[in-house]
Amino acid sequence: MFARTRLTSQQFTRNFQTSSRSMNKIFGTPAEGVYSNLPFKVKNRKIPLSVPFWGILGFFFAFPFLASYWHMKKAGSFDQ
Repeated sequence: MFARTRLTSQQFTRNFQTSSRSMNKIFGTPAEGVYSNLPFKVKNRKIPLSVPFWGILGFFFAFPFLASYWHMKKAGSFDQ
């Protein structure tokens, strides 16, 4: 029973290589080199990557302060 279901190492290797080659035909060969593992563009951007990074970071840092100011103003704490 086990002799029929066991795959030989040659069959397993052949199946793996065939599937790998067929996937390369579909998706192409993967890119190689620096920054090729990132899901966004780093080099040759119109807007440098640091601008949106610091903009988003600054917004999320300022948000609690802006929300506190708005709620205190709404409550009348800043009326004179």
